[in-house]
Parts: sequence; C-alpha cells; structure tokens
Amino acid sequence: MDDSSCYEEVDKSTSPSKMEQKQIKAIEELVTTEKRYLTSLQLCATDIRNHLQSKQVPDLDLEGLFGNIDDVILVSSNLLKHLEETATGKSDQLLLISNVFLTFKQELEDAYKLYCVNYDNILLLESIYKKNENIWKEVIESLTAVRSDTGAMTLTFYLVMPVQRILKYQLLLETILKNTPQSDEGYAALEKAIRAMQEVNININEYKGLREVANKYIRAENLSIKDSICRINTHSIAKKASRLSQVIKHETGILPKTKDKDYDDLVMLFNIIEKDVTTLKKNTGNYITNVEHFQHLNPCQDFSDLVDEHVAACYRGFIEKLYQQVIPQFKRRLESIIYEPLCVLTSMFSGPQQLVRKHKDKMLDYEKIQEKIKQEGGASYDEKTVEKTYETLHSLLLSELPRFNRIVLQLQAQILQAIIYVHHDLANNILELISQHLHEFLPSHKVNFWQQTEETLQKSDVKLEEFCQVFESIMEQIIEQPFNQEKLDMLLKKYDPSKIYLVTNDISGSKDLDLTLQRGDLVAVLQYADTKGKTNRWLVDSGGQRGFVPAGKLSLYQPEKEPAGNKELLSSSLADVGDGTNSRRRSCPLPERPLSLQPMPMQYQVIAAYHFAARGPHEATLQPGEAVTILEAHDKRGSTEWYLVEVNGQRGYVPSNYLMEVPLTGVRNSFAL
Repeated sequence: MDDSSCYEEVDKSTSPSKMEQKQIKAIEELVTTEKRYLTSLQLCATDIRNHLQSKQVPDLDLEGLFGNIDDVILVSSNLLKHLEETATGKSDQLLLISNVFLTFKQELEDAYKLYCVNYDNILLLESIYKKNENIWKEVIESLTAVRSDTGAMTLTFYLVMPVQRILKYQLLLETILKNTPQSDEGYAALEKAIRAMQEVNININEYKGLREVANKYIRAENLSIKDSICRINTHSIAKKASRLSQVIKHETGILPKTKDKDYDDLVMLFNIIEKDVTTLKKNTGNYITNVEHFQHLNPCQDFSDLVDEHVAACYRGFIEKLYQQVIPQFKRRLESIIYEPLCVLTSMFSGPQQLVRKHKDKMLDYEKIQEKIKQEGGASYDEKTVEKTYETLHSLLLSELPRFNRIVLQLQAQILQAIIYVHHDLANNILELISQHLHEFLPSHKVNFWQQTEETLQKSDVKLEEFCQVFESIMEQIIEQPFNQEKLDMLLKKYDPSKIYLVTNDISGSKDLDLTLQRGDLVAVLQYADTKGKTNRWLVDSGGQRGFVPAGKLSLYQPEKEPAGNKELLSSSLADVGDGTNSRRRSCPLPERPLSLQPMPMQYQVIAAYHFAARGPHEATLQPGEAVTILEAHDKRGSTEWYLVEVNGQRGYVPSNYLMEVPLTGVRNSFAL
C-alpha cells in the first residue's frame, strides 16, 4: 500500500459523514434563521412602529396593528440566546438544544397564542388603513426607511412572520432528528422537543377555534333589530321552544339540571364582580353630579352676617379659589382617573355576559341531545355539531373566565386606590388653601369666628332634630288602605279571604316575571315561594296579571269594617259554610254591625324543595313537595348541614338546604267573628 492510499483512509475515518454534515447544517439553519427572524421583528417593532408613533397619526391603532409583538420579541431573544449557548458542536449539543425547547414550551405558547388569535384583526386593520390615504402614506414612508435592510414592500411581510415562525420550529427539529442516528444520546430528547412543539401548534389552533366561536356569538348578539327579525324562521322557533321545554322541566323538577360546580362558581364570581363594578360606576357618576351641584353654589351670599368687611373679603377670596380651582380640579380628576376607566371596565363585561347567556342556551340543547342519545342510542351530524359547540364554549369559559375575573379585580383595586388618592389630594389642597387664608382673618377675630361657628352648629342641630321628629312621625303613621271594592269583589270570587294581601310599599319589577305595583293595591297570593323555593318572593294575582313580588312588601288585608256594598257578598260567603241554598243565603239576617275578619296566626309546614336520593341506610329519599318532619336540626357531629328527618315513615339524614318552609293554608282558612 502506498502513502497516498493511507492518507485517504485517514481522511475518511476523521471526516464527518453526510448525515452528520446535514445535521450540522440543520442546527446552523435553526440558529441563523432565528437570528434573522428576531432582527426583522425588532425592525418592525422599533423603526416602523416608532416612526408611526412619532407622527401621531389620528385614528391609527398601533396596539391593534402590532398586537403583542413585544412579547414575541422577548421570547425569541431569550430562545436565541440559549440556542447560541448550546449549539457548540459538542457531543451533548442535541440534548441541550432539546432541553431549551422543552423549557421554553409554555412561554412560546403563551406569546404566540395571543398573536396568532389577533392576526386576523391585524390584517383587517391593515386593509382598513390602506383605504385611508393619510395613514397609509405614513406606513409607506416607514417601510421605505427600512426597505434597504429587508427589501420588504408591504407591512404584512413583517406581521406574518410570527405566525410562520411558530410552525417552523417543529419542522427544523424534525430535520435535525432525520439526520441523527437513533443511537445518539440526544435522539430521545429531540423526539420530546418535537412533540412539545407539536403540542404548542395544536393548542394554538384549538385556542384560535375557541376564540372564533366566541367572536361568532358576540357578533350575533350585536345584531340590529331588523337583522334579528330576519333571522327568525321555523328552525329558530323550534329551537327556542325546545329550550323553553327544558327550562320548564328543570323548574318543575322533572329533569335535574346539569351542574358543574367549577363553572357555576366562576359565573357567580363574575356576576358579583360585574354588579360591584356597575354599582361603583353608577355611584361615581352620581357623586360627580353632586360635585357639579356643589360647584354651582355661591356661599359668599350667605356670609352677610360678618361685621368686619376685611374678614368678609378674606372669606370671599378663599371661597373663590376653592370653587374655581380646587373643586374643578377635583372633578376633572374624578372623571379622568376614576369614572372613565370605570366606563371602559363596565364595557368589558358585555362580551363575557353574552357568552354566558349563549352557554346557557347551548347547555339546554346539549341536555336535549343527551336525552335523545339515551333513548335512541345515537345523534345526527347536526346534533353532534351542537354538542361540540357546547363543549367548546364550556371549555373556553372555564379557561378564560378565571383570567378575566382576576384582571378585573386587579383593575377594580387600582381604581379604588385611585379614589383614595384623589380624595387625599383634595384634602391636602384644601388644607393648603386654608393655611394660606386663615391667618388673614382668624387672629384678630378669633373669638367672633368660633362663636359664630358654635351658633351655626347649634342651629344645624336644632334643624336636624326637627327633621328627625317629622321623619319619625311620618314613619309611624298607619298606612291608609284605599278601598277598591270592585277589585276586592273580583279577588274574593276567585280566592279565599286569607289569600288577599295589601301592598304596603311601591314595587318596581326588576325581572321578567316581576310585577310593578303601587302602595295600597290588593293582590291574591297563589304561592308562598318562587320557582326556586325561596320564600322571600311570592307568586300573586293582581287582578288579571300574575307575577312575583317581594313578600316583605305585602301584609294580610284586614278591613276594619265592610262597606255596605259588600254585606251581601260576605253574608253569602258565611252562609256557604252552613250548606244552605241560595234562597236561604239571601234570607239570612244581616248582623247589626259589620263583621271583621280576624285571621289566625300563620303556621308553617316543612317540605322537600328538591329531589334527593338516599345513598345509604342512614339517609332518607326526598321528593319535591313531600311533607317532612324534622327530628333533629343537626347530624351526630352537630353540623347543621344535615338534618335527621322523617318522611313517609322513613327516618334518615337529608341535606338541610333541600328543605323549605311554606305556610299552612288550611290553618289560615279558620276565621273568628
């Protein structure tokens, strides 16, 4: 063997194989493309965006146009830094590169998920701005300034990069894996990294699908009246009828409601937060209105009792600065720092509220389909689509509502802190103003000032006492019961006298089935509880219209005397008890003095409000409406969450919140003359 052949064998043994060369090139491509990608993003986020921001172009939404590109840049820069540190050419570099992607999996998903979801809105904004000559002119100028570096001709060239890049990570890693022998120690780690990037892409697509469903229903809820009417057809009517049927079955206890404690708790917290924010906004608006009224006062006219003109002039100077500088500044800060953010915060609830309402509708459809599957063993394609839509909405709300609630609570806390700071600054400004003017008139007239202050307080105390006396006298007055003979006759023909109640305060119905009644109206109680078994709302008949009213604003009607026109009716009612004929009732002598109805005290019966199935020998089964006897209002450990009861001869423990009290109407039918 000659020397040349020996050298060739040495070169072949030391030179890398083709597979290794391709692997090295794939790793270099991963790092270099990430570096170019990051440079382009930084050009977009700095040069282009900063140029547009410096121009202060009206109607240009930079946040909407560039999305969360800063978050994407941050993740990309950290990823590139770790890739450059690990791509050293050493034997363990594949293992280290794989670990980098496994470490950055969640950060990549969080950053790119938001950007990809908002990408359609970004394209929509760009298309809108192309039609605006002033805006698009500034955009072209910004692109021209950086075109020499990238050669880009459109803004989309930069904005689409993150959407494309997140998909390439899996492909680049697969190229490296393709050129890696299975015996390599980094082969298994590379497979894990590829699966991780695959999961990121799947999660982003699923999240995008969830957002598309949400946006679809939010847009549908914002339709005009005309568009809503056009959407009415036989299919929509049948769907609403089916949902109403499900609601009736739920309220009557025929079917149990689908319950998800986690979801119910989230929605309850969401409703509480929405009510708090709405109330805070309303109160802040009223407060600003009161500040405006206070600002229009002219207290200088009421300061005519001062004898010393110097003191009066000092006081007027103080009041002028207070009402023209301090109070207006305070009002402006209330509006800009507190009220306007509250308005924005309140508007944020509309989208989630619509999704929660739509979730309720879809849940009714879902329950109906589940019933059909149990009966028939299958569902149609459209029904499976409805199932998928419900599950998508449910998953979206479970994932997004906690984050929404957390963000709103944080913003609400900041607004409450701002309220404290604004009032603290107001107090400091007033104290500073007082310190500037008080020394001008207080020292020489100190005795006169405090004397007048004491006299003013005494007069105010007398007026307050008079007001309290008048208020208490009004509250102690007996409610006059305006007699409506025609309505009373109509109600007595249909209902027992024990059912007739008087409205003691004006009632303004705030819900769909609530009634609006005036003080003094007569009603007949149909049920001493609402559909949920709550006894604080009663179902009543107001003489034609039926609905719910607060029980606390009703009192049993007790006429002191019966009008002459009602004697015949009362006589007939009493004669009915004696089993007489109509002729006997008409010939029955009338009493010399009017009869008054004296109802016996109200008695109550405990009944089951909901269905409960016993799960063992120590528990009892309940059916809605069954009479229950409470033996012990606690369990063996003393907890009041479980009661020992007897129902239908069976003894056992039941949940205490499954029971309710209702009046015994039979006892109330006894009357004494």
